[in-house]
Amino acid sequence: MAEATVVPEFEDLKKDVREIKLANPEMGIAKIHAAVKEKNPTWQVSQDRVKKLLSEMVVMQGGKVIKGQVNKSDPTLTPQQIARKKTEAALAKKREEAKKKAAGGAAAGGGPNKADIGSWRPGGDISH
Repeated sequence: MAEATVVPEFEDLKKDVREIKLANPEMGIAKIHAAVKEKNPTWQVSQDRVKKLLSEMVVMQGGKVIKGQVNKSDPTLTPQQIARKKTEAALAKKREEAKKKAAGGAAAGGGPNKADIGSWRPGGDISH
């Protein structure tokens, strides 16, 4: 009698794909799919599911996000956590730029900068 097939939990599949990709970074989708099936013969998993999982994996290299690779520096981070860290870093950078810009504008008289005049709008009620 044939063994029953099981659809693996997402985290289990993700863990196995990550291990295989780390051990063989040159492997493509088809070979990773075959290796997962060989490692877990009772699993029912399609090549498309492996492809989707690989495309969602993210790695940060030199401050840039590269999709479709396994994060070798910290394999415990999820793509969402990596994206959150990137967003927080970008927001912190924008806040710093805004502080520098505000400090420069206050020293020059507090008015709008001539370079920024196109985006500057006066405050107050303009409904009359």
